[in-house]
Amino acid sequence: MKSFIYKVNQYLIERYPTVWNTKLVWMLASAIILHLLFFVMGFFTISNPASLQERGINDIFFENGAVFMSVIITILMLVIWLVYLFKNNAFKNFYPTSRAGLFLAFLYHILIIFVSSSFYLSYNYGMKAQIALSYSDARIADEIALANEAAVFFSEKVSDYTLDKREYPEPFDQLFCETRDKLIDYNQPYTSFLDNNYQFFSIYKKEASKTPRYSEPQFTGYIYKKSLDSMDVYYFKDKLIDVSNLINNSLPSYYNYSSTLYISKNDSLNQEDLDYDYDNYSDFGYDHSPQASIRGKLQNKRSHELLRRNNPSEIKQLLSQFLSMSSAYKIKHNLAVDQWFELVYHPTNFEVKSFIRDQKKPDYYYEDDRALLAEKDVNRFLKERLTDYYFESKRLRNVFENIETIKASNPFMDGIHVFMWLAFFLSALIFMFRITGLKSLLFAIVTVGVLILVIALLAILLAYASSGNDNLIGYFISYFAVLLGATIFAIPLFFARSVKKSVVAICLNISIAGFVPYLLLILALIAMHQKDLCEARSFKNDYYNCPTIFDYLEFNWSFVLFFTGLALMYFYTTIIKRWKSLPES
Repeated sequence: MKSFIYKVNQYLIERYPTVWNTKLVWMLASAIILHLLFFVMGFFTISNPASLQERGINDIFFENGAVFMSVIITILMLVIWLVYLFKNNAFKNFYPTSRAGLFLAFLYHILIIFVSSSFYLSYNYGMKAQIALSYSDARIADEIALANEAAVFFSEKVSDYTLDKREYPEPFDQLFCETRDKLIDYNQPYTSFLDNNYQFFSIYKKEASKTPRYSEPQFTGYIYKKSLDSMDVYYFKDKLIDVSNLINNSLPSYYNYSSTLYISKNDSLNQEDLDYDYDNYSDFGYDHSPQASIRGKLQNKRSHELLRRNNPSEIKQLLSQFLSMSSAYKIKHNLAVDQWFELVYHPTNFEVKSFIRDQKKPDYYYEDDRALLAEKDVNRFLKERLTDYYFESKRLRNVFENIETIKASNPFMDGIHVFMWLAFFLSALIFMFRITGLKSLLFAIVTVGVLILVIALLAILLAYASSGNDNLIGYFISYFAVLLGATIFAIPLFFARSVKKSVVAICLNISIAGFVPYLLLILALIAMHQKDLCEARSFKNDYYNCPTIFDYLEFNWSFVLFFTGLALMYFYTTIIKRWKSLPES
């Protein structure tokens, strides 16, 4: 092994001295092995379906200790690498070095730091591979559909089965159910269930031109508003409709179920977002039920048709398939098909006569009868019919969410920016140390700290003098920083021979590290002007209709700045070589 390493090093030092000097080959080889290790770790992290039951599984890297292992390995690798790297410094010892050699060394530093710190990416790709191999898109789509169909029988909450949730058949799909007591006309037909009252109205609508987001609506008193591509549609209550002849009673019924257990991220249904009139109805209470939901209507229709067929075998088969799927994901429950069927099958009107818990009943559970009597009627109705059966539906929802989140994730794009810029600035720091030495680097750091302190003090003084005019302060600080940065950049470029070499070295270090932040500052200044100009011209002064230069590329600006920084670094190598040739002063 030693002989092999020696031969490789000899080959590199003779033909690729920069590669040998930066230890690129050995660092890449070590990093690849460690990336494979983290990939395998990520792959087996979620091999047990039970691990998918907690929300945010895509953040498990930061929760199960893998991040600490990654940080420790990264630090050890970089420390060992730096020890060998600093043994040889051709530039500092005046060994002939070309511009390309300097720039390649900087690139190799970036590459080494990137591969030595980005184990998060491999870990997440391992998780993504596990999900792709274990859960096909077709399987997940079928299981989500199965779960949503069986969810009608979950019997967890009274509110899922009350009359106001009915949206099928006609005319319920065209009606609005008023549930706020202060808005119900008790002199007109209405129906009640315990302390809940329901009154149905037909709906009429008004169309209006689209208004900017968060601006004042064009109408008041509407029940909800739909924002379409080119217009806003406002819906209002119209005539009262007597539905007493359309329902058997107002008790909770499976016929009323219109909720959806889980909405797939791949669901092609164009769900409309509804905006409610909060202001005009704030004194009467606000009902968050998603009436007029397209998805709710379709779900209610499917549930209604299933119940209307009244086929015990079909219902049992549905429950059986659902429980088998749940067991495969290790969802905790104590239901059996026959027991569950007996709880829900009441074919007269499919009333909800028993309720199922969403988690296991505590071993030591005590219900005070006096406290039960003090409960609201609906809560008492639930508790009097609450069984010891349970099914942890939230965990099943989390499973679907986690699987689809990981499938849709792009670990490279999610994490590339952090590791890319970490590698860039650490490489710049190492590059500065190797070029100018520790003394100049420390003086550069101190100088930047002093300049930041001066700018902060100026901002405080200006805030006091201008009575806290944030806009004025922002522009002053930005332009002052731009001028200050231009001065620092100009010294190595134009005044290197007329200024002490040590001062030029400090400015050189600040320039190397400050290329990208300076460009970002200029972009921010442009964005400030764009926003202010747009708001000055906007009648509504609506921020959301004022795009800036950052909105055109969004996160892609990160790549633009990164490669611009590399390009500037390449051209700056000429300045570095010129500085090195200056006589010591």
